[in-house]
Amino acid sequence: MDIVFSANNMQETLTLPIIPPDFQFSIPRKNEEFETIGQGTLNLIGLRGLKTLSISSFFPLKTYRFAKHKKDGWSCVRFFNKWANKRLPIRIIVTDNKSNEIVNMACTVESFTYGLDRAGDIAYTLDLKEFVFVKVT
Repeated sequence: MDIVFSANNMQETLTLPIIPPDFQFSIPRKNEEFETIGQGTLNLIGLRGLKTLSISSFFPLKTYRFAKHKKDGWSCVRFFNKWANKRLPIRIIVTDNKSNEIVNMACTVESFTYGLDRAGDIAYTLDLKEFVFVKVT
């Protein structure tokens, strides 16, 4: 599995050096409940909300044999801070071990928390939210 982030139409890319052990997408539904006089509570099916994703892992500051890609941990931190500060969406692309695309989604960095852990690496949590490009017709 690979998790790749790209910014500004592949101007800059980052492949996560350490794949998180697990991550989950949350896909909210905008259903709405309301009370009726004769039928009790009804649930109206609404539109899908924006997908969210949280990734927690670490960026290595030393060499590990199990790392998927050799990358300096601080350059990974700079990537996310740079594009979040520019207020531009990034794209997450997740592929399985056979290079089949699982996810390809534009997103915004909602929260990026990082710091040094006991092993001397950079532990982080990255919260992303789907970004939908506005279509003008």
